[in-house]
Amino acid sequence: MRVLIVEDDPTTAQMMKFMIRNYVEYSHAGNGQEGYDAFCTALDEKKPFDLVFLDIMMPMVDGQEMLEAIRVYEEDCGISCSEGAKVVMTTCVDDTKEIYHSLSHGVLEYLTKPVDRKKLLSIMEIVNGSPLTKQDEPYEEGVFS
Repeated sequence: MRVLIVEDDPTTAQMMKFMIRNYVEYSHAGNGQEGYDAFCTALDEKKPFDLVFLDIMMPMVDGQEMLEAIRVYEEDCGISCSEGAKVVMTTCVDDTKEIYHSLSHGVLEYLTKPVDRKKLLSIMEIVNGSPLTKQDEPYEEGVFS
């Protein structure tokens, strides 16, 4: 499984990477524009991300804008919202309007920070379709086979 973490806060990003590094291949983008570029490149190279953890409040391109942009890009590639990448919004704001907007764009889950490790791994298992296998050696960030 391939995971993209789009998070501008270095501490939160590091924490999330630490939680998943022994289970899945992952990459990190520090803002919505970098995340969108990484997402599109992976899709173009036929190595799409299976799961995207997407922060809502970021500079340049925020999480909601990136979510809308990746859904448009997937649609342009002939991929329906239900067949596209699974997206989990992460935020420190528990706002009903934001939650509704996210869910209307096919978001799988909405997590408030600090992110709970058990919840994070549970979501990854749901997307994976089976229990995760812990690797002896952690994956290196952005290194995909």
